[in-house]
Amino acid sequence: MTKSPQAATGRLARAYAALVVSLRFVIVAGWIAAVVAVVAYLPGLSPSSSVASLVPPGSPAVRAEYTATRLFGAPLDAQAIVVQRAATGLPASVQAAAVRNAVNLDAGRPAGGPVDDVIGALPIPNTGGIFPSSRERSTTVLTYLYFRPSASAAQQLAGSERYARRYASGSDAHLVGVTGAGIATYEQGVIISERLVWVELATVLVIAMITGFSFLALGAPLVTLACAATAFLLAVRIVAWVMHQAHVALPPDVEPVLVVLLLGVTTDYSVFFVSGMRNRLAEGLTKLQAARLTTAEFAPIVLAAGLLVAAGTASLAIAKLQLIGAFGPALAVTVLTAMVVSLTLAPALISIFGTALFRPGPRWFRAARKAARQAIRAEDEGRTPAEPPRSPWRVREAIARFAAARPVSLVIAVACVLVLLGVAVGATGLRLGAPLVSALPSDSQPAQAQAAAGKGFAVGIVAPTEVLILGTGVTRDTASLARLQASLARQPGVAGVIGPVTMAALVRRAAAASAAAATIPNPMLAKSGNGARFGIIERTDPLGASAVDHVAALERNLPGLVSSAGFSGVHVEVGGETAAAGEVIDSVTASLGELALLMLAVTFVLLAIFLRALLAPLYLLAASVLALLATFGVTVWVFQDRLGYDGLVYYVPFTVAVLLISLGADYNVFVVGRIWEEARRRPLRDAIAVAGAQASRAITVAAVALAASFGLLALIPLPQFREVAAAMAAGVVIDAIIVRTLLVPALVALFGRLGMWPGKR
Repeated sequence: MTKSPQAATGRLARAYAALVVSLRFVIVAGWIAAVVAVVAYLPGLSPSSSVASLVPPGSPAVRAEYTATRLFGAPLDAQAIVVQRAATGLPASVQAAAVRNAVNLDAGRPAGGPVDDVIGALPIPNTGGIFPSSRERSTTVLTYLYFRPSASAAQQLAGSERYARRYASGSDAHLVGVTGAGIATYEQGVIISERLVWVELATVLVIAMITGFSFLALGAPLVTLACAATAFLLAVRIVAWVMHQAHVALPPDVEPVLVVLLLGVTTDYSVFFVSGMRNRLAEGLTKLQAARLTTAEFAPIVLAAGLLVAAGTASLAIAKLQLIGAFGPALAVTVLTAMVVSLTLAPALISIFGTALFRPGPRWFRAARKAARQAIRAEDEGRTPAEPPRSPWRVREAIARFAAARPVSLVIAVACVLVLLGVAVGATGLRLGAPLVSALPSDSQPAQAQAAAGKGFAVGIVAPTEVLILGTGVTRDTASLARLQASLARQPGVAGVIGPVTMAALVRRAAAASAAAATIPNPMLAKSGNGARFGIIERTDPLGASAVDHVAALERNLPGLVSSAGFSGVHVEVGGETAAAGEVIDSVTASLGELALLMLAVTFVLLAIFLRALLAPLYLLAASVLALLATFGVTVWVFQDRLGYDGLVYYVPFTVAVLLISLGADYNVFVVGRIWEEARRRPLRDAIAVAGAQASRAITVAAVALAASFGLLALIPLPQFREVAAAMAAGVVIDAIIVRTLLVPALVALFGRLGMWPGKR
């Protein structure tokens, strides 16, 4: 009788494999019970739509808003804006009515009664074109609405729509709609919720198609989908429970990334087991032998890969920004769930169904298994076995063996590095923004309302930057205030400035049109006399990369501008959405260095432990970083250079970097782990040829499935998801095709067994 083969792994892995295979039916039943219990007793995800979660703690912009509220009654920046516009001109009666309704509401005597949650209103008409930044004359009226601090985004939307229906719903009112940051945040959450189910369904369908086509069988994709479905049903509720226990709200942007990462990673790990099972069955083994050997070989690799990805994503928790920090534990829990399911359920299912998973299967698999079974019987009967059929991958193995020669591997490594560096140069033009309204589809009400406001004024009118000049008796220094306003108007990107002097003229003009406006005090001067403010109106989207850069430059120049205007002993604060967005971006980039060091250190340690080497993890991490920089170069070229985006959404590069470095380490483990297993029993060049060819097949399937999963995020019509989809899809393809298939085997060949130092060689 022939001796059963053993996997080239340690005793612990073989013992684990034997245990899992022997308990295969118990494991399947256990996971079914676990899914039922979790679905019954744990809540699902409920993302938060709080705008406050986007602002870093101790934000100077938020502090400026508090100061403006204390001194002036309300900041210039409103949560919602009602937009009325007629391109041929608004009737004078409509303009006067908009002013009168807002003034009456502020005075506590609204004509139609109070509007729930609305505590203030500020009318801004472009009557006569005298308002700074006005691009037209008497075509547009904006009514800024202010809400009680506890009002949610949904309540702000409801209150602003109620105000619009009550005061701007007539046929001659020319209501365009309601816009604003709070409104846009709520609308984005609605879009994500509506499209997420389509992303999930499309991802499942694509995974089934890719795995089915790769294995030319029906059973293999069913095993993959069974593992993915189990991990999904468990992870979304476990993540919700963990977030609840940690008292952390999950931003709506997180859930789609969690879903595609979960389905993609589970597919990756399941494909590794299924692919290994098919290879073992092709050697003529029984289904239980094949399942034990496959599990022994791949369980350590999947364990190490899962821990690497979980540790890398968990490092996001150190970020100061809640949106980024929430990604950390959520992604880590997601990956760990996928890993545990894959380590147990996938081996159990392949050991139960065996060859049934690969029917009908490709011709080479049927021929190889038949020949191997005949050879085993001949050997058992003492006959000389027939010559085994030629490997269907012999051409790929021959190419890999040729590429493993050191002169050739040197050429391949240098070529790969030069290509990656050349593509990475484009990343130097990366710019970051935080769009909200402009991120919505162009046919949405907030986007249409902002576009209309931008035609009547400049687009920055929807979120002016507020500059506060604070000091004793500052309101009396009108000459200095006038000089400062003139200096502010000359700054880059500024379409107009509204200050104490121009506002006085506007109030007089409004009073001539409406008697109610005569009671409006100058809103740019504090009643105490100790504060004045200016509204800076940007030419571009106030939350876009250009406006953020302009306001950041303005903040740096303000001390000099204030001094040149003639002020001394005053304190300056800057508020508004643009300043807050700049602080968000600064908070993200400030965490980047610390996060990068932590993530690389954790990844290096885990790679060193798994590979039992110190040199190999260094060049593997270097290869991953090169792939990441090339991915950024491709993303910048696509979105900024070709599609004309002002910049990428601020957290996209941050998130993509963590995921790609972590997943790159995942593939490193699979490729190098397989090569080193083979190197225990054959020369290194042969090991690279055999294991590299086998690993590249599984990695290609896994990478295509993962890239497609992330690519389907583009079904959500928001820029951040399109950017993540394109960056992750490009990054996974670059990593799988260029780095893991070409560069890593070339580096392994160049360093040889020295790369295993100080472990056994």
